[in-house]
Amino acid sequence: MAEAARKLLPVVDNLTRALDAERSLEASESKEFKHFLHGVELIGKQLNEVLESFGVQPIAAVGERFDPHIHEAVVTEATDKYEPDTVIDELARGYRIGDRLLRPAMVKVAARPSDDE
Repeated sequence: MAEAARKLLPVVDNLTRALDAERSLEASESKEFKHFLHGVELIGKQLNEVLESFGVQPIAAVGERFDPHIHEAVVTEATDKYEPDTVIDELARGYRIGDRLLRPAMVKVAARPSDDE
């Protein structure tokens, strides 16, 4: 089951990216396109519900303390706005099935600004 779920995660990622891109243009689109977009959103919701029925759960990321067991830091950002080692952005959602990690969340992590900035 975990292997099948892992293979579906890139599909979920691509669907999410496509929907996010289209939502930014939605206001200028036709009524027909908005109906189409709504249909695709329903498919995405259904796919997520199927994954949930298999026990697949997203990993909390933004606002959480960085945990190398479930997060993969792909970028850091020096900032005073957040405590160091706080996840400030999620670049790709991570998932687990029960206690088993399917994929870590790829995240941006706050770092302490250097004194020379």
